[in-house]
Amino acid sequence: MKKNLIDEMIDSTLDGKGITRKQALELEFLSYEELDYLFEGTNRLRDYFKGDDVKICSIVNAKAGKCEEDCGFCAQSSQFKTDSPEYGLMDVDKIVAAAKEAEAFGSNEFSIVTSGTALNRREELDQVIAAIKRIKEETNLETCCSLGLMNLEDLRELKEAGLDRCHHNLETAASHFGEIVTTHNYEDEVRAVQNAKDAGLQVCVGGIFGMGETFAQRVELAIDIRDLEAQSFPINFLKPLEGTALETMELMELYEALRTIAMLRLVLPTIDLFVCGGREEVFTDNQEQIFSAGANGILGGNYLTTKGQDPKRDIEMIERLGLNPIYQSV
Repeated sequence: MKKNLIDEMIDSTLDGKGITRKQALELEFLSYEELDYLFEGTNRLRDYFKGDDVKICSIVNAKAGKCEEDCGFCAQSSQFKTDSPEYGLMDVDKIVAAAKEAEAFGSNEFSIVTSGTALNRREELDQVIAAIKRIKEETNLETCCSLGLMNLEDLRELKEAGLDRCHHNLETAASHFGEIVTTHNYEDEVRAVQNAKDAGLQVCVGGIFGMGETFAQRVELAIDIRDLEAQSFPINFLKPLEGTALETMELMELYEALRTIAMLRLVLPTIDLFVCGGREEVFTDNQEQIFSAGANGILGGNYLTTKGQDPKRDIEMIERLGLNPIYQSV
C-alpha cells in the first residue's frame, strides 16, 4: 500500500501551495483501499484549512433556455431538443424573493444565473444591477452572478452595484474543450474569468467531470484554475440529460468521483470546494463522504434545470457529521 506516498502528499500540502502535477497524476492509480486511507488525509486537510464550517450556496435560474452555444452537456442549448424550461429574465422582485428563500434555509451566498453567451442587453443588465442592490440591502447574503462571457466594463458596473463574486466555469480541460464546445473556445472562458478579476471581483471557477475526459485532463483543469487564483471551485458531475450531445454518457462511479474531489483538495488546498450538479445522482446515499474527500461546501436547493435535494436534509446531514452549516455571510 502506498501509505508513504499518500502521507508525503498530505504533509507537503500543509504549506497551502498544493501538490505538483506529477503527484496529482499518481492519484489515478490508487486502489479503493488506498483511497480510503487518502480520504483520512484529505479530511484532515479540509479541517486544517476550512475548519468545521460547510458553506451553502444557492442559485436562481433567472433566465432559461434558448442559448446559442452548443455545450454538449447543457439542456439549455438551442442546438438540442430537450424539455428544459425556456423563459426571459425574471423581474427584480422574483429574483429578490428567491434570494430571501435561500437565506431562510441556510444559504450564505446567492447566485443569479442566466443562459446565453453573455448578458449584454442594457435593460437586462440594469435588472440584474437592481436585484443585486436590493439583495445587499434586504439580506445578509453574499452575491454572485453567472452571466456568461462578460466584458470588463459590465462587470465593473456589477461590482459597483454590490456584486461580491463572479462565477464562470472553464467546463473542462483545454485539451478536451473542443470535444464538448465548438461555438467558442477555451481562451474565451479564461478571458471571462480574467475580466472578473480585473473588475475587482472574487472568482468562482470550476468545471464538469465525467464528460469523457481522462484523469490527467481533470488534473490539467485543476492546475489551470490554481493558476487563475480562484477563491472557490464548483465541482459538477455530469448528469446525462436526454436530448443533449452527452445523453449516452454514464454517471461517474462513486470512488472515481471521490478521487476527483480529493485530487482537487490536494492541488487547491486553500480553496472552497463546492459539490454542485450531480451530487444526488453520483453519491446517492453516500453524500456524507464528499466532506472526507475534501469538500467544504455544497450547492443547496435546485440546480439550473434539475431538482436538488430537500434543503432540510442537507442541513441535517451536515449537522449529523458534527459540521457547521454557515447561515450568514462572512
